[in-house]
Amino acid sequence: MRKEHLILLCSVLFLHSCSVNRTLIERQRNQHGSLKFYTEVDLKEDRHRKKLVAKVNNSAYYSFYPDKIVKHTREEKQLIYTLFFEQIPKEMDDPKYYQKLSAIDSLVLSKGDRILDSLQWQNYQRPHGASAFQIEVNFYHGYPKNEKFRPY
Repeated sequence: MRKEHLILLCSVLFLHSCSVNRTLIERQRNQHGSLKFYTEVDLKEDRHRKKLVAKVNNSAYYSFYPDKIVKHTREEKQLIYTLFFEQIPKEMDDPKYYQKLSAIDSLVLSKGDRILDSLQWQNYQRPHGASAFQIEVNFYHGYPKNEKFRPY
């Protein structure tokens, strides 16, 4: 039994490692905690083949795509925060619709922009001129129980 379990575990780990090619680009610790940037390429998604991901304290992910930048947090797993560039409408200037950029948001976005330049990924969304994150509900009935918290 023990040998069979080991073979099964090795097979699962091998298949998992082949599903996403992830490369650590930068790691640092600062007053906000741990910050890691990595790239994911050869994604199985139809619209996106690669993305830049920032991970903050194992509690938030920022994903940089060609058409958008999104944030996903462990505290509010059912919500997706999409970077917003226009002026917030007065009737929707409420924290349940938009979240203003925090110090850590600004840090991640500026470092992400610098990393995109160093990777020469020219056709990716840049954070210049962003005013807030627009909040969207991804899971209306709560986050699925068996779903692992990972980048959106």
